[in-house]
Amino acid sequence: PGRGSLQREACMASQAGKKSGKRKEAQARRETQAAAEEDGEALAERVAALAGDNQTDAVDACCGVADEGFRRGAHELAFAVIRASLHKHGLQNDKLCRRYFFLLDTVVKARMSAKKKPEGPPKMLYLREMLGRVPEVLSGQLALLGGVDGVKAGERCVLMKERGVMVIGLSLLEWRLLLEKQAGPKMEMQMISGVEEAVVRGLSQSEGMSDAQAEIKLSWNAWALKLCEAEEGTPQLRGKCLLQRTVLLLAQNSFQKAIDSSGEVMRIQPANKHAAALNATALHKIGRKKEAASAVTELIGAFQRSEDQHVQDELGAPLELVVSLLVEMHRTKEALRLLSQLLSRVSGPRHQPLFFGLARLYAKHGLNKDALVLKLPQLCTRPPDRRTWDLLKSMAEYTPAAVEQLLQSYIDEAGPGRFTHVPQITEVMCKLPFGAHGSAANKALKLLQRCASQVAPDRPEDLKIIVEDLRAFMSSNIPPTVSEQFPRTIESLLLAYCEALTAQHTADAWEMPGDLMKRAFNGQPPVVLLEQLQRSCLRLPLTSEKTLWVVFRHLSPDSGVALVRTWLLQNDAAADVDRMERCARHFHMAKGEHAAALDLLRWAESRGLQVPAESARKWRELYFTVLRATAEERATTMKRGGAFTSGGLDMATPAVHDGGSEEGAVAMELTTFPHYRSQLTRLEIPLRNITLTERGVLAEKMDVVAPHGGGEVDLEGGGAEAWQ
Repeated sequence: PGRGSLQREACMASQAGKKSGKRKEAQARRETQAAAEEDGEALAERVAALAGDNQTDAVDACCGVADEGFRRGAHELAFAVIRASLHKHGLQNDKLCRRYFFLLDTVVKARMSAKKKPEGPPKMLYLREMLGRVPEVLSGQLALLGGVDGVKAGERCVLMKERGVMVIGLSLLEWRLLLEKQAGPKMEMQMISGVEEAVVRGLSQSEGMSDAQAEIKLSWNAWALKLCEAEEGTPQLRGKCLLQRTVLLLAQNSFQKAIDSSGEVMRIQPANKHAAALNATALHKIGRKKEAASAVTELIGAFQRSEDQHVQDELGAPLELVVSLLVEMHRTKEALRLLSQLLSRVSGPRHQPLFFGLARLYAKHGLNKDALVLKLPQLCTRPPDRRTWDLLKSMAEYTPAAVEQLLQSYIDEAGPGRFTHVPQITEVMCKLPFGAHGSAANKALKLLQRCASQVAPDRPEDLKIIVEDLRAFMSSNIPPTVSEQFPRTIESLLLAYCEALTAQHTADAWEMPGDLMKRAFNGQPPVVLLEQLQRSCLRLPLTSEKTLWVVFRHLSPDSGVALVRTWLLQNDAAADVDRMERCARHFHMAKGEHAAALDLLRWAESRGLQVPAESARKWRELYFTVLRATAEERATTMKRGGAFTSGGLDMATPAVHDGGSEEGAVAMELTTFPHYRSQLTRLEIPLRNITLTERGVLAEKMDVVAPHGGGEVDLEGGGAEAWQ
């Protein structure tokens, strides 16, 4: 009995303490309200005087009233005053805008949470509630000052990231101020156009987190739901929040709460299949089997209704939940019937997403796939388009035999001029579960080798398609025994192609192998390929010179120069001055220096070139133009005084040293021309390591213009500037 009396006394003391605490809280609220009323009356008097005054500095007066409220500690009232003033005077006054930023930040800081988690949702500041706490006497005066918008909450929102607070209810004018003006403190803000966008962002934040962060996911969902309810969001938006909450509760095995939450969604949206499926799942998990079975049967009927045209939008979670429940309830035949009926709605390529979603359910639950195999060919177009290939890549995992059969039909249609779809065929092949690692690449290699045997120069695009597809496999992660076969196949294909080239083929046909071999072998093609391409080029007659230059562009400079020299000798074409001029220009562009053109002319001289008498003058003009361009080019890179200290400007090129070592070439005697006047410096510079022929050309041309070694050069054949 003594112990019982002690417990009663302790209980009574606790209740008395609670009552005392409540009385203190009520007393504090009354005192706060009284202080707010007092502050409101004082500020209302000043606002009333301000509204009736026609003073020119009205903005300063408004700021003074707000400052008075701030000094009194009534920060919310001060913000309400400056907000109404902003609606009265607009955004033109910087002082007013800065005061608005300061007071907004002040009321936001009052809502900050000291222990907010970085991943958690922000605190919320509802301007509608804050403006509702403004005393009526002050609110009336603010309405007279700034109009209805000055005391009414808007629809815009802003997230103060640094403070962790979202302000809800900004007007369009305030939103524009936060977007445009840079006055006030530097605060990191995220502008949100409305409550619906804010709610959707909260739901997305919850969905984006991992399942291990279940509490934070629920807190974001609760934040979005509270915001939606506080701002009277649409029923659809509220249903979306509740639906996500149901999914989270179900994942946490809170089945009864999930039943209640899904039931609330169904009251808002009676036709929502996702909510009904979640409800049935929760009933089944909690052990209410009969109710769950009845709910699933109703859902099957809803999915099977012919007038339901939105099944494709609801295929994700709702149908997957229903099929999973049917399998768990050992109602597999009903699951098959449901999927077959939905499959019958697939009637063309536009229904491919629906078809793929159904195929995933067939595979996930190990159901019979005969219906899928029969339907797949109906969705594939001929010729196949992008959607067809995407579908086949997706279905390769679920119905490999049917996909392989379709691929074979496309392979049978491929041939010369019809290799367009070969890269897509090999890509789908690699998605098929052939078994051993690399076996898919091996099958693709055999297909590409078969296609390569049909490539001919008549259709250069075929060569490009096959080589590019072979290149794609070279960088793939496949066994070395298979991967090394792809470059070999490219080499043999290009070799056979080059052997088949003739002068009758187009410029594109000649250009293609040089371009492809550079790309396929990273700029270092095998020597055997280069030699074969050069042998093919040597079969070109003089009338196919343009074709020769097409190939020349894709060869290395040294290889290209050697090829052209051999071609000129073989066709006895080095005596044609116009052709030699074209060759000199191409050599200059290939090597990037005029010395390459000079070297060609010296090479022709070492071969004992016999120029016809009618072309002699033109040849000497060409020689002089190239000589002068080379001299000016080398003079620009010469160090100050270098030509004089070394005995002159060095004009040596490979031909003067190696010309005599080539078969059929004659060694050239070198000399110096002492009176060359540079166009760049106007100084006379000795030119050393020039041939006797070049000395004669220089003496003739320089003497034509300047007999005593001075003056401008002005030749009929063009000066060095023609080669710049």
